[in-house]
Amino acid sequence: MNQQWLTILMSKGIELEQNLRQQLQTAKDELKSQLESRGIRMSAADFAALLEEVSPKASHAALSYALDIVRPFSAGMGLRISRLSDTQVEMVIPARTRNMSETNHMHEGALTTAAAEAAKVLWMRHAPVGNFEISVSRIEAEFFKNQTEDCRIRMELPETTRELVLSALRDHREAKIEAELKIFDDNEQAVAEVRLQLNFKHTPALAGQE
Repeated sequence: MNQQWLTILMSKGIELEQNLRQQLQTAKDELKSQLESRGIRMSAADFAALLEEVSPKASHAALSYALDIVRPFSAGMGLRISRLSDTQVEMVIPARTRNMSETNHMHEGALTTAAAEAAKVLWMRHAPVGNFEISVSRIEAEFFKNQTEDCRIRMELPETTRELVLSALRDHREAKIEAELKIFDDNEQAVAEVRLQLNFKHTPALAGQE
């Protein structure tokens, strides 16, 4: 039931993001038309720079809320989605009491938990229709420094890797992949690296559906 609710909440967040992107594209086209009618032309690079700061914050807030409500183990950690696209995720791990050790440093368990959650959030964007399960079978971590402030955990998902996994799920209903996540402080100094063995299982919504 928890997995179903998380899927629903994340789906709503992604739907909202798609709507915002469409509205943004419409606004961009209208702006371009108005500028050109006045004899002003902007290159694609100029438009990209103009729109770079626009972010679907409502979608990120919805996903962060889902993490704190639906995930029983990580509930209360305050994990926050700060960046999310089809190929990358960034999650903030706040330096709150629940996440700290007795020496007031970010707890190793909090960092590895956040890594697993971040990886699942990114992969759930590509969940095929039906029951899609993600589990972690192995975790390896290397810690570089003690951290007393917030951390940011990041993961990149190459399109080739994504397509290989989705193809394996269509053919065999199961797939495995290794994921690497990097954790930084606010000064972009490396705090830790976490490597996960992710297992995927997919049951189509209808019998025979791929």
